[in-house]
Amino acid sequence: MGKQLARPRYTVEARRVIMRCPPSAIADVHAIVESCEYLAVVRTLEPEAAVIELIATPDTIDDTLDLARVIERRLDAEILHPRPAAR
Repeated sequence: MGKQLARPRYTVEARRVIMRCPPSAIADVHAIVESCEYLAVVRTLEPEAAVIELIATPDTIDDTLDLARVIERRLDAEILHPRPAAR
């Protein structure tokens, strides 16, 4: 039998930003985030409700949240998670 490949000794914990946007803006969100190479991965969770998630790594989560706030303002979206801190 062939030699078994060793498993990686590290893991990366994904960080999630969940948003709701107008259904017509889902493709725009995908394009915007994908244009920021290696920032996050976009996944549509509920197409009918226009709920999407941005999946980031611990070292890109702050920039991903900044981008999500811009998307929130420009595309009439709403960040559902994480909730903004109370002021």
